[in-house]
Amino acid sequence: MPGYTDNMPLFERAASWATMNRCYETPNGARFLTESEAYTLYVEMAELTTGVEVDTRDGVRTVIGIRGAYPGTFQWHGNTPNQFNDTLILIWQEDATPHVREFPVNTDTGAVYFGYHSASSLRPNRRYNYINGWHRSYNAPQMYEWSYRVADDSNGNGHWDRTRNGWYSGGAIDHERPGGAHNIHMASVDGPLGEAKIENWSAGCQVIPGSENWIEFLGNAWTNDGDELNYFLLDSRDIDHRVWKDCEPDGSHECPYEITRFPATISGDTSVEGTSEFDEYDCSTADESGHELVYFFTVDRSGDLTATIDCDAGVDIDIHLLDGDDSNACLSRGHTELRYDLTPGRYYIVADTWVDGNEEQAGAFTLNLEFN
Repeated sequence: MPGYTDNMPLFERAASWATMNRCYETPNGARFLTESEAYTLYVEMAELTTGVEVDTRDGVRTVIGIRGAYPGTFQWHGNTPNQFNDTLILIWQEDATPHVREFPVNTDTGAVYFGYHSASSLRPNRRYNYINGWHRSYNAPQMYEWSYRVADDSNGNGHWDRTRNGWYSGGAIDHERPGGAHNIHMASVDGPLGEAKIENWSAGCQVIPGSENWIEFLGNAWTNDGDELNYFLLDSRDIDHRVWKDCEPDGSHECPYEITRFPATISGDTSVEGTSEFDEYDCSTADESGHELVYFFTVDRSGDLTATIDCDAGVDIDIHLLDGDDSNACLSRGHTELRYDLTPGRYYIVADTWVDGNEEQAGAFTLNLEFN
């Protein structure tokens, strides 16, 4: 264990369950769940959002991070910089009995300038590979991937700044780049929790505040030196819609179509289906106020995505690649084709109708997708 001392108390939800139920604030209202029901909820949340199965074998530990939501909640709270305001969940089964522990954490950086390109955040909505290893001089979950893409924090304000998040206030412009060594470790900070600051405890690592919380986490997370464990990091805004409701896919934002394999050929018609919610994207100034159809997919490896679209004469449907169901989360736009180098994660394709003047160019299209 690290040789730090602090007075941060053990977070109540980090301890073993003292009552039969815990309260969870969901998009559908408050729910009182047993530990077994909470375990099932977290497994479903991780699997549906990332497309990767959780290893539920006896004794195997899984860690789930939720960015932008307090423990016991799942809705985006704005993610104020430099605070331990995210959630880290440890789940496992022992003798077929499910166990759940929930900790405060930060999944971004601290608001201390580490130097250009020195601080970065893990990209959410994907699975990361970890092992029981070391952080500096003590045991901790250690990143076990040698190359992955991170969100840079060039201006050192404790966040990756982009249009969707709205935190940029000047300085160097953040971007994506390769990253490494984003471990899960502790920060020795004094309580109360709401006043504790991350500061230089994190340049991108996932950091649990306080010795008592860390001892509780590692005491339950550690199995054997070198054992593998998966870390699923989710953005609370992007938790799969199917976690909260059953719906028949119709290409709407509330119930998009899923792309389950590549290559894929998809036919649609914005003159008879779809909704009109996204009028403009942060990757273009084009008027896309016509009807759109929404698709999503998950990938667990890096690769090159190619998307092309064919339309009938007089029809103009454009392709948009998003990393969230948000018009300010646009990665690329194509009039008839786009190419993008993807890393593991959850993505959306929106086929949106261009508007010329006041005339919507809606109609039939064929969308072709390849991922190599």
